[in-house]
Amino acid sequence: MKTQKPKQWADREVQQLSKLARAGAGVSKIAAELGRHAGSVRRMARTIGILLKK
Repeated sequence: MKTQKPKQWADREVQQLSKLARAGAGVSKIAAELGRHAGSVRRMARTIGILLKK
């Protein structure tokens, strides 16, 4: 079975991630809003320098 390539992050998704994080949303809520896995959200937040709530 082939593994899927990670889906690229659109600029609007990164902006939404940043906005939700500033509003105090946790990883699970952000992941649900963006339709992404929690690990993917954590990875992108770390990449752009944002600290997330658990």
